[in-house]
Amino acid sequence: MPVELPESTPPPDPSPVQFRWNLRFAAVVCLCLPLLLALGFWQLARAAEKEQTLRAFEAQRAAPPIPIGQIDAQEGARLDGRRVALHGRYLPEHAFLLDNRVLGGRVGYELLMPFADRSGLTVLVNRGWLPAPPTRDRLPEVETPEGQLALSGEIHVPSSNTALELWATDGWPSVVQNVDVPALSQRAGLKTFAYLVRLEPSQPGVTEADWPRVNMTPDRHRAYATQWFLMAVVLLLVFMSGGTNLPAWLAARKKH
Repeated sequence: MPVELPESTPPPDPSPVQFRWNLRFAAVVCLCLPLLLALGFWQLARAAEKEQTLRAFEAQRAAPPIPIGQIDAQEGARLDGRRVALHGRYLPEHAFLLDNRVLGGRVGYELLMPFADRSGLTVLVNRGWLPAPPTRDRLPEVETPEGQLALSGEIHVPSSNTALELWATDGWPSVVQNVDVPALSQRAGLKTFAYLVRLEPSQPGVTEADWPRVNMTPDRHRAYATQWFLMAVVLLLVFMSGGTNLPAWLAARKKH
């Protein structure tokens, strides 16, 4: 007569895995994540501002130049990028060399020189970039066209009013370390227009010239924004994988 074996009792299901996280790690994430996101959105806002600035510059560039004598210097920052027309002659006896200027990876100077306009104004103009000689004890040779000239350029209003030491060398041309139009005018013994005029390329007496519209392009700002957002995503992934038991919790849910 066969013997009936008792049915085996199945083992009880293991207790479900509870989702847990590291409180200290979570506190760090709560502090850093909003900061990373804020930096990303700030860079996007800066990109939009730069695009607006570039559109304004392009609109000004398309406008015909205005005689410098008709410009009201009291307009201040609104003059930045305004195209102006000059008629007169250079004053080469008071030339300045703006030191430590880099163009295309080459070190050199920017040539600043007063220009006597027929309106009676004397304007400090930037004639462009000059390569530096092999040694610091030598200065580049400055050649200046003579006679009456018709020029066009753009007014440059500095974004900061911070006054820096001029550090002008003796003699002419004088090497200077920054553009301070009132200080340069005083150094030359002249009374000049309140702002620098950057002459456009291909003008008489203009050397190599490349005037950046903005110090950082919108694409660069968007690239920085992408970096901040990626860092936020990486922080979340690191927290979920190392600061919690998410992998084990998901495995337990899949098994049961």
